[in-house]
Amino acid sequence: MSIINIHESVPVNIGGVTLYCEKFRASRARNFSENNTVSGDVVFTNSGKKAVRLMFSGRICDENNPVSFLVNINNLMKNNSTFSIEYKNIVFGQCRVQSFVTDDNNDNFISATVTVISTEADFKNGEAT
Repeated sequence: MSIINIHESVPVNIGGVTLYCEKFRASRARNFSENNTVSGDVVFTNSGKKAVRLMFSGRICDENNPVSFLVNINNLMKNNSTFSIEYKNIVFGQCRVQSFVTDDNNDNFISATVTVISTEADFKNGEAT
């Protein structure tokens, strides 16, 4: 018999705005420059890594005005400064907002997905637990 875990939202501070995260996704890619030789073989001439893309999906709960998140996150996108995000004992540094989507269903919260790019990732306090 298996035990079912009860999932609770994780509060995540994204540039001063708290999103109660219900779904998280991270991805990273590496680009390779390819050239062909005279005989048709492939040669890799260079490579470069991309930033980590972090997607946080969840709810924005603000008793006064949950839609104010839209203005705050939009201002973060216009601003070129960076910030850090902590998620489940991992700290992502040098973060910038890449995109966001919000859904307002006239509740006391809005649903939101925020995509952030980060160039740094490490365990909180530098230690794995």
